[in-house]
Amino acid sequence: MQVAGSHGLFPAVVAGSNKLRQLETKRGSSHGHVGVRATKPAGSFATTFFATGLCLCGQAWRKRHGAKGKRNAKANVRMSSFYEVTAREDCAFGASVRGFSVKEALDNPEAVEQIKADMYKHRLLIFHGQTDLMPEDHIKLSEKLGSLDHILHRPHPKSPDPRLLRVANDDREGFMSVGTSGWHVDGVMLQAPFAAQTMHHLHAIPGGDTRFLGMKELFENMDEELRGLCERLWFVSGVGEDLQQGEGQMSLLPLVYNHPFTGEKTMCFHLGQKYCLGFIEEVPLNAFMEAFANVMTRGDGLLKGARARLQKLLVDPEGNSPSQFRFLPALPVQEFLQKAIDGLDPEIQRQAITTVEWQRGDLALIDNMALAHVPAPGTQTLPLVSGLRVFHRTTMVNPEAVPRNVRGAAAVLLAGPRRDGPTSKEALQDPAAMRDILRAVMAATPLNVDELGGDQRGGDLQLPKNMSAREEALRTLEEASQPLDLLKVVDAELEAADGDSREVFSKTLKRLMREYHPDRNLTRQKEIVPIFRYLWRLHKEQGRASSAMSATKDRVVDRLRKKASKISVAVGEGMAG
Repeated sequence: MQVAGSHGLFPAVVAGSNKLRQLETKRGSSHGHVGVRATKPAGSFATTFFATGLCLCGQAWRKRHGAKGKRNAKANVRMSSFYEVTAREDCAFGASVRGFSVKEALDNPEAVEQIKADMYKHRLLIFHGQTDLMPEDHIKLSEKLGSLDHILHRPHPKSPDPRLLRVANDDREGFMSVGTSGWHVDGVMLQAPFAAQTMHHLHAIPGGDTRFLGMKELFENMDEELRGLCERLWFVSGVGEDLQQGEGQMSLLPLVYNHPFTGEKTMCFHLGQKYCLGFIEEVPLNAFMEAFANVMTRGDGLLKGARARLQKLLVDPEGNSPSQFRFLPALPVQEFLQKAIDGLDPEIQRQAITTVEWQRGDLALIDNMALAHVPAPGTQTLPLVSGLRVFHRTTMVNPEAVPRNVRGAAAVLLAGPRRDGPTSKEALQDPAAMRDILRAVMAATPLNVDELGGDQRGGDLQLPKNMSAREEALRTLEEASQPLDLLKVVDAELEAADGDSREVFSKTLKRLMREYHPDRNLTRQKEIVPIFRYLWRLHKEQGRASSAMSATKDRVVDRLRKKASKISVAVGEGMAG
């Protein structure tokens, strides 16, 4: 099958656009419409990116949009029928409202419609001083922005409603270290990221800021060739007990797509390692290269089966799909995206990234599909140092907001039975497809402890070779003058599980590795990293999952080398003859 050309804006893009136009005003924004370009058959992500490196073009941005200084103060203020909106200085998105009670407006349909329209217009809309907003009011507002019916709720004992995620810098008051692993949009384990989310700050602290990134600005600032590469990538995420055995659910989301409600180009990714399983690239090949690829992978059931599954799942509205796919490990692509963010020109950074210094009572409405975000390090400062930080967050889905890539292929959510939780109602129940695709993705992922995140932050302590995992952890903790209480807790749990079956021990080990992953405990690195390394070494010594994956990877590599050697010999003999 042939790769279809560019697909125009799908119907959901223009849904409700007339209403938005009626509410649009002359803000003097730089949010021009970005048309859908045809994707030229450039080189693959792996060859082009690693050969040419990261190319950003701030000059192209300035040529397209013009250099901007501070906007006129009067242009920053816009009056609506209900409140006054003040746009953020120097940034392409974001606005604030003061002197308005959201609580009192909840029963006014026109006011709610205005609020919703302004959220999508500004992408980040902050209502200050909402100290009278009660949890039931927060839920009522959220239900007007979308549906709260999804499986990713995490109720905290202190949360007044299970649909309110309670986040704090004290685990007795709320969940800690939420979203600290990297830039991200929320809801990547679903068929579509959350259409909207809200944050209501009950207690704020100095330095407890959140940074927001405009996805449109990030994408437009990339080199044209890299934009084409990104448009061919699919982001793979999932949640469940054992995805490789078909338990849980796995999402395939286009890295680049058109926003369902505004039509602007946007992106979907999570730079935290535990939230990204890998990437899949649609590979545009000519007839010769396609035949060569088929020969090189002939007999490889792992890749062949996964490719066949994807050809059926990632189809455009005309039923076409690419004939070849490349499976990429998570870390190199995530690093490439991080470099794209870090490499933004300072002038463009002011347009693309803003930092919000929260105040008590702030209520933020966020277009989650248009903005990525990450909390500042100061959000994890303990209460004894800076005071208590608490906010309630809601996340809403919208059935009409399923993203489609530039070909028009829709995002896919695969699922199998779960033992410890439900799966999404909209998921396609096909555990075999999930298993085949995930195994192909994992076969491309290097099984190296240094690439898991955190372990390379273990310090410069030199340890003797052949030291046991526990002794290494003990010595590292003592050298860093860290308490041994956590090591004793881990030992007790492992000892209890070891008295049971091998399966129970393996599950306990995996759970502890997730719980004590360095990316989830950023404020306790010196204590956590040795514990995580200890658990990882036990997992590696246990050998079941890692050795099976390594064996699969080695078989694939050996097979490819043999085929390449035969081709080389045949060509050499032909030339000699």
